[in-house]
Amino acid sequence: MFDPAFPGRFELFTPSHVATMACIAALWIAIPLAFRRWASSRADRIFCHSLAWLLVAQYLGWMLWEAFTGRFSLQHSLPVNLCDISNFLCAVLLITKSYRLFEVVYFWALAGTIQSYITPNIHYSFPHFEFFAFYIQHGGEILSVLYLTIVSGMRPRPVSMLKALFWLAVLIAVTYIINLGTGGNYMFLMADTPHPSTVTRMIHIFGEPPLHMIGLGIVAVFSVLVLYAPFAIKDAAGRTAGHSVRKDHFH
Repeated sequence: MFDPAFPGRFELFTPSHVATMACIAALWIAIPLAFRRWASSRADRIFCHSLAWLLVAQYLGWMLWEAFTGRFSLQHSLPVNLCDISNFLCAVLLITKSYRLFEVVYFWALAGTIQSYITPNIHYSFPHFEFFAFYIQHGGEILSVLYLTIVSGMRPRPVSMLKALFWLAVLIAVTYIINLGTGGNYMFLMADTPHPSTVTRMIHIFGEPPLHMIGLGIVAVFSVLVLYAPFAIKDAAGRTAGHSVRKDHFH
């Protein structure tokens, strides 16, 4: 399970990969709905703190595994990928329930993590430790945001989209500098991913890195708009219903 010589190499969309994604996706729906209907404030606090510490523990465990197996490298092991940063931000968010943090993490955790969730950049398949750590992290990030949206009633505002994109641009700039200094490929800003992904498609359309970042920027804006769309539709429906009620009142 922890052996670097583990023979099972990860391949996309194998039965274990698809089954894992399906089971975690079911938890994304079941847990928030169950807590929204039955949980007390104490149960809510226990769950949020437990999930927060699970996110931290799995990442520290992964770092220790990298160190003890001699795999740790400045080129690929620093916690500066979007999903890694979102992991720790989700942990803080679950404990503090800071709305300012939620405004950014909502978009980062969903837009950034879902892509990695479907096409992970890992070496080992189920049941290796790396496989479990990866899906605990990415599944936990999405669960965190969905839980706070459904159970705690948190939601982004239109200005939240701008905040998320602004801080993403800052993160990309910092990460690009880190890549230049370490020779790494964090956030896949310097080269393609090992598996076909959005990065691959952007390279085909816009050209080799760093030109592909133009396309990734477009994808980021589109993703943010899509993720905000349910709230925009809900607000529009509420305004329409309110307008109808006022018209009926005056008639």
